[in-house]
Amino acid sequence: MSLPSKSRFRFPADWEPQKAVWFAWPVCEDLWPGALSLVRQQLAQLYQLAAHYQDVCLFCPGAARTELLHYMEPSGLPANLYLFDYATDDVWCRDYGPLFVFDQADPSLCATDWGFNAWGEKFPEYVRDAAATAFMANELDLRRIQFETVLEGGAIDSNGAGTLLTTEAVLLHPNRNGPTDKNAVETILAERLGVEQVLWLKDGLAGDDTDGHIDNVARFFREDGILLATVEDPSSPNAVALEENHSRLSAACLPDGRFIELVALPLPSPIIHNGEPMAASYLNYLVLNGAVLVPTYGQPENDTRALEILRKCYTKRAVVGFDCRDILCEGGALHCLSQHQPG
Repeated sequence: MSLPSKSRFRFPADWEPQKAVWFAWPVCEDLWPGALSLVRQQLAQLYQLAAHYQDVCLFCPGAARTELLHYMEPSGLPANLYLFDYATDDVWCRDYGPLFVFDQADPSLCATDWGFNAWGEKFPEYVRDAAATAFMANELDLRRIQFETVLEGGAIDSNGAGTLLTTEAVLLHPNRNGPTDKNAVETILAERLGVEQVLWLKDGLAGDDTDGHIDNVARFFREDGILLATVEDPSSPNAVALEENHSRLSAACLPDGRFIELVALPLPSPIIHNGEPMAASYLNYLVLNGAVLVPTYGQPENDTRALEILRKCYTKRAVVGFDCRDILCEGGALHCLSQHQPG
């Protein structure tokens, strides 16, 4: 589909009204080695928690539904949890799901379908993930706009008013779209998502399989406010990168001249799994209509501090912690697991 030279589309912010939130049931048995049953139980609890606040849609093939219901006991399947007969390769639907945009000429909601190559061909099984947006758009009867350009949802963050956060480590990495530069990327984002301004950070977190997604290091919490990951230990492997991110944003302002407030959100203490550092971050939270679900890591002091900071930023929502220590072992947390559908 050809797009007008000046995009008529708007990429909404996470905190705008939502019709539903989408998840994917883990059907592949090689996920979470030695802990898959435990994580399935935790994911069932996550879906039930999210259903307290809004509709939940779940990729779950028919053959796995008995298993899902088993993990839903004793509360059972919430009335507003809707199952869709589709098997994904992995659970991180933030990255392979659609980037929903509003066509301001209609107005209507559209599903933009970007290329997905498993974070630069890092994992061999991703064909079903790459086709998930087409399935969703058909099920929802939404206009689907397809692009070959590879772009993951966790790599960008929108303030809903034309400004986008991202990292050079991902959007300029040749393992997605070959050699490219900022001007080329910004042109694509402007045409296809209605972006007027891109705020470029350099790197993400150490140990991040995605090469450095933005949703672990910086998130808008309002049009002119950004939560920014920090560390207090100067010897941390993330210290230099996070200080660089702060430096880049410290004088940032929006196209209308408003300066951006920066709110520090310290990372949890380092988490090591099988000898490797995990990309653990409180910024990988999920915004719902009535709540913000925040990953916690069994670190009472750090977890409490993070929840308190987020409550000050999301004053009209309940801020609820959800233990993600086991989920994190596959590389992500709550934002990565989900894709919200505006409505």
